[in-house]
Amino acid sequence: MSTFVKHEAPKSKGSKWALFLGILWLALIAFIWFAYRNSEGDGGGILNFIGRFHVLIVHVPIGVIFLAFGMDILSRLTAFSQLRGSLPFVLWISFLSACGATIVGYLLMSVEGFAGRAMDLHMYFGLAVVVCSLIALVFTIKGKTNLATLGLAAAVFTTMASGHFGGAMVHDTEYLTEHAPESVKPLLLVGIETNGDAEEIAEAGGAEAAEVAEIPLGERVVYTDFVVPILDKTCNECHNENKVKGKLRMDTHELLLAGSEGSDFPTVVPGNAEESEMIVRVTLESDHDEFMPTKGDPLTQEEIKLLSLWIAAGAKPETTIAELGDDPSIEATALAVEAIHAGAEEVAETAVIALTSVWDTLSPEEQQQRMEDVTNASEKYHFSLMPISAEDDRLRVNVINAAKEFGDEQLALLEPVADRIVWLDLARSQITDDGLKVVSKMRGLERLHLENTAITDAGIAQLGAMTELEYLNLYGTKVGNGIFESFKKMPSLRKVYLWQTEIDPGEAKAFERSVNLEINTGVDLTAIAAPAEAAEEKKPEPKKEEPKPADKKQEPKPAPKPAPKPAPAAEKKTETPKPATTTPPAKPAPKATPKAQDQPKASKAPSPKKADTPPKPKAAPKAEAKPETKAAPKATQKPAEAAPKAPAKSAPKAAEKAP
Repeated sequence: MSTFVKHEAPKSKGSKWALFLGILWLALIAFIWFAYRNSEGDGGGILNFIGRFHVLIVHVPIGVIFLAFGMDILSRLTAFSQLRGSLPFVLWISFLSACGATIVGYLLMSVEGFAGRAMDLHMYFGLAVVVCSLIALVFTIKGKTNLATLGLAAAVFTTMASGHFGGAMVHDTEYLTEHAPESVKPLLLVGIETNGDAEEIAEAGGAEAAEVAEIPLGERVVYTDFVVPILDKTCNECHNENKVKGKLRMDTHELLLAGSEGSDFPTVVPGNAEESEMIVRVTLESDHDEFMPTKGDPLTQEEIKLLSLWIAAGAKPETTIAELGDDPSIEATALAVEAIHAGAEEVAETAVIALTSVWDTLSPEEQQQRMEDVTNASEKYHFSLMPISAEDDRLRVNVINAAKEFGDEQLALLEPVADRIVWLDLARSQITDDGLKVVSKMRGLERLHLENTAITDAGIAQLGAMTELEYLNLYGTKVGNGIFESFKKMPSLRKVYLWQTEIDPGEAKAFERSVNLEINTGVDLTAIAAPAEAAEEKKPEPKKEEPKPADKKQEPKPAPKPAPKPAPAAEKKTETPKPATTTPPAKPAPKATPKAQDQPKASKAPSPKKADTPPKPKAAPKAEAKPETKAAPKATQKPAEAAPKAPAKSAPKAAEKAP
């Protein structure tokens, strides 16, 4: 019995199964189209999860189709004729895997809303791969060798074309042609919309850059010079003619204003940036499902601000920077955006450079006019305006002479020269948190005094963009621990005063240790945290110091001596401090010790005389020694008469007066 499998001739039943599966595949594609024909392409859900497996499945038919084509060519040679018998099996794999890849890919396109010329060509050629594979399979089963070879060749061509347009959609239109020979580039770009010839763009870009450099900043066109670069960098990769995700194109002004097809939320609402979906999406939290852009770096604050200003001004293609408003910070924002797109290495320093450039871009007449306006305001409202020094013409403002009348309205008068102010003293003025909006525009500010004002945490939060601020005084304000988050955004801040505020000294100290910043809260935490033992050691010290403020006139009346009878041990305690304070004249004191209980009464009489006797304040030590010698005999004479009286009762009185 033979151990080899006998190969039978292909049966027509196999071709019928192939045609049946082809019809079933076409029905599934039609069902997906019908189910998602009006979808906005928001994505999400289990179908989106399944659709993203397209990038894995699609590589199976690519390899197998090329394998089948190679086997078909080699099987025509005598040495490889045995490959002909395995060709139907390989074609079945290529056909079925192509069906699966197109179904999952079409589902992904419908769910996520992919569109565009490159997307359409990728889809059409992908569907053609299935058809060509089916043709090659049917003719191979029927034994039509030449027709099967043509079908396989068509399948190979459509596979290559589908992959090429898929790459143009995912990457860039010039991705495949970037390093290709010039003679081949036109063939590779057939059917793909490009942004123009690279050399022409480079030459035109160089010429435009030279022309733009000569155009004053105020005359620059916002859309062409600033908005288009922003969109090209972050948005147009997914919203161009070749790839239209979410049925939205942003590569032209007209399509940008037209918005997403079928969406209830307009992309741009001229005159209202807050209602524009484009601004809403870029200002969401980065982990939000609808945050844009989904890939790459998010928009900077300067880019978002400039887009918002352009939309608020009407979103017209001919709007200039000057037409956005008179605020000097607008020009600073525009220059910062330009610096970012120019590839500035130190983006943090862009704001400072921009601020200087804004003033320099003004004509001398405009600079003089702004200075005159602010000078007139200083004379009218009695605040000080002067240059930093003879060498530095930047400004220093002090409102101490007009603090009672100086408020937010007067502070707004400084806006024309906001980028020239370096020192600002608003102590004891009437400004509020709203007024700090003007201060936030002084991005070159280095010293700021806000003591004894109504400023709160909300006002300080508006100063987060002040990268040059080094000194901040908030003494007597209503700020709390929330300002520490604002301090983190001020890289140059070195010293802050927070006396008599709602700041927690302990938290301030902890924050001070985490950053390179000196915070003065007016509270010595080391003294508060002293151990209890140190406090107990200080308790007897006040008892020794109490005789000192008595002007040393009552030195012969120490409190512990009057009680020798009930507590003889107390006499020993009182005798120890006595030699330290009374010196030699205290020798007769032991005789009078039992009678010293009434010494407080005897000392009241000579006290006025002692007050009159020292005429020379410089000889105070001598004057103190004399009263001691005079008072001693008086104390010994009078208590002698009072000795028979109740000494036990007088002892507690002396003890009460001692402390």
